[in-house]
Amino acid sequence: MIEQVNKFFKKIFPNDETVVFAFLIFAALIIFSIFSSILPPFIISIVTAYLLVGLQKKIQSFGLGLQLSSITTFTIFIIVSTALLFWLMPILYNQLQSFVVDMPRLINEFINFVATIPAAYPELVSSDQISLFFQAVSSELTSITQNIVKTSISGIQSTITFLIYVILFPILVYFFFFDRKNITNGFVKIIPGKRDMLLKVWEEMDVQLSNYVRGKSLEIVIVGFSAAIIFVSLGLKYSALLSVLVGLSVIIPYIGAFLVTIPVVLVGLLQFGTTFDFWLLIILYLLLQGLDGNLLVPIIFSDAVKLHPVAIIVAVFVFGSMFGFWGVFFAIPIATFIKAVWNAWPSYQDQQ
Repeated sequence: MIEQVNKFFKKIFPNDETVVFAFLIFAALIIFSIFSSILPPFIISIVTAYLLVGLQKKIQSFGLGLQLSSITTFTIFIIVSTALLFWLMPILYNQLQSFVVDMPRLINEFINFVATIPAAYPELVSSDQISLFFQAVSSELTSITQNIVKTSISGIQSTITFLIYVILFPILVYFFFFDRKNITNGFVKIIPGKRDMLLKVWEEMDVQLSNYVRGKSLEIVIVGFSAAIIFVSLGLKYSALLSVLVGLSVIIPYIGAFLVTIPVVLVGLLQFGTTFDFWLLIILYLLLQGLDGNLLVPIIFSDAVKLHPVAIIVAVFVFGSMFGFWGVFFAIPIATFIKAVWNAWPSYQDQQ
């Protein structure tokens, strides 16, 4: 029995490197679970520095030296970050505040609209179904109201935390960008024994994730900016807030596009009713989503992550349930890492 168990573990861990690697993954999961509340600024800073490396290499290809291209890249980052902080953030805050204040009126208009449906379409919806719908909405509104009160109580603490993140973010990006080689080398030195497997995993991750992160950032900008043009041209309320949501929705493949469609449709329906402007909004919005999925994504991600759509959806649900929002946010990178480890993991036969 002991010999069979020993053979089983040897098949899974054919050499010392696999044992060390498995321990590192297990330790990383524990650290992420325990310190998940303080890790976001570090994770976002690492992703941002990763993006800046690609921009720095692009600038360097025009003939600039390493030091000058690095300084130019970080200067661009500071300018863009400052513009977003002092231009876009106030707009989003004002529109979000306006949306919260306007929520009771929007809810009443939505209830009045739903109440007219049985008279307009008696063959599709009955009065009893509408009553059940109102009961469900009433219970949901109660929980939403309680959450808003809790959020208001913790608002001061959230504001202080946000200010700390704003100050900490550029400092972390600076060190992760300019001192990345020393940080990487220091991490590698901690790992004992051979590092062949780690190098294989890193090579695959570096190629696929660099394409994914940079491509996804470009997709967010293009989709969000295109949505802003559509919403502003039609005079849709909360256009900046909805545009940012539409842009960020591409981070969560398939599911994000479905979820963000709900507020766009509801705001458009309550503002325009079933008029021509509403149907034009829906047509243009669906056209944008179609072009994103069938034209933009294939162009940008031609050499990016090679994962089946089913695997992506499963990764979003699994890691989302494990780690919450950040699990959803990093579902594809984590799935790519698992795939890279699977490909690099040595088999028992290879060690014979």
